[in-house]
Amino acid sequence: MDRSSHPLVLTPAGAMILEFAGRTLTDWNTLKQSFSSPPFITSSIEIASSTVPAKVLVLPAVARFLRDYPSISVHVSVMNSQKVIQAVQRETVDVGFAGMKPDEPSWRIEVIGQDEVCLIVPDRLPYRKWPQNIPLHQLEKLAVVERREGSGTQLTAYNMLRERGIAPRFHVVCEVDSHEELIEAVATGIGVGFASRQVVARTCQPQIKTVRLQGGPIVRDLYALSKQLVKDGSPTALLLSYVRMQNSVMDGM
Repeated sequence: MDRSSHPLVLTPAGAMILEFAGRTLTDWNTLKQSFSSPPFITSSIEIASSTVPAKVLVLPAVARFLRDYPSISVHVSVMNSQKVIQAVQRETVDVGFAGMKPDEPSWRIEVIGQDEVCLIVPDRLPYRKWPQNIPLHQLEKLAVVERREGSGTQLTAYNMLRERGIAPRFHVVCEVDSHEELIEAVATGIGVGFASRQVVARTCQPQIKTVRLQGGPIVRDLYALSKQLVKDGSPTALLLSYVRMQNSVMDGM
């Protein structure tokens, strides 16, 4: 620094030192930030989910997760519960969400929500005159729209009917692959079918209505599935916390 001048000014050497110090401080701050950043910030997560947990829990949770962690890649494949279990078994996904519990005692299985399965019927005669709770024996006379094998919703309904003394041998008039297709088919008037009450509530389809069966509501658990232990602090563990948070939001509604 040149002290002979007024005001004081830096010498050429001093200016070089100040510039060097500034660059060093900037580099140090950048290095400190890299130490504090999550080590998985650019990770990816593969998810398989059946329709009900996808619509009710997984997709809303992933949307919020990606807003908070935009550098983490998440890919969700929606399929029936049986295919979700197969994907977890093959370890092609990090975590699966399904509406039925696999018989795999070594897996990590967590209940992450609940769902009610109801009977949906066309909103027309003669169904408009039905009571809200219909006798089970009436089901044997109905034309039914059925999901193809692998649906956790349908399996839950049929298992419940067996427990209540009704063998699920219906007059099947139509088979479909998804919840949405089942709802649309029932709306045409061709028959009735079993669906998730929460999915139906999210569907803008005024030509159907929901009814319950004699014996009370059909309630089932929704599951998070993984073949391996999900490590604390991992991207998958963090995403699961968002799914649990979404379930808490749904419980409060």
